[in-house]
Amino acid sequence: MYRYPTALLGLVLCLAQTIHTQEGPLPRPSISAEPGTVIPLGRPVTLQCRGPVGVYAFRLEREDRLEYKDNYNVFRLGPFESEARFRIDSVSEANAGLYRCIYYKTPRWSEHSDYLDLVVKETSGDTDSPVTEPDSSAGTVTGTEGSGFDAS
Repeated sequence: MYRYPTALLGLVLCLAQTIHTQEGPLPRPSISAEPGTVIPLGRPVTLQCRGPVGVYAFRLEREDRLEYKDNYNVFRLGPFESEARFRIDSVSEANAGLYRCIYYKTPRWSEHSDYLDLVVKETSGDTDSPVTEPDSSAGTVTGTEGSGFDAS
């Protein structure tokens, strides 16, 4: 006769812990660039945003601007991580600057990632400049919306 209240109390405590866990901050995403953060003028670059599994969308933002690009094409990298890719086919001086990521996981947005500084390097006919072939898995970002910079 005392088992039921004990089981009910356990269920309530478990549910309370689950709700409390969901109210805490989401893990911060990370951002990286492929093939790197210093890109020769006219070459492609892919900015990668990573977060936990269950992310609905990633947003790539430029510093001090109302420019962003959303990506709903989120890939699961493993049991604990997901990723979205933002490709710039041909970088120009206008693409240089600080970028950061944020993601949406129901019911809210995460904190921002650290900034990534994308540097566009003028080429001076240097044959030692790295030539990067477009990554066939990166492709063009589809299902995006937003305003501003060209990260198509």
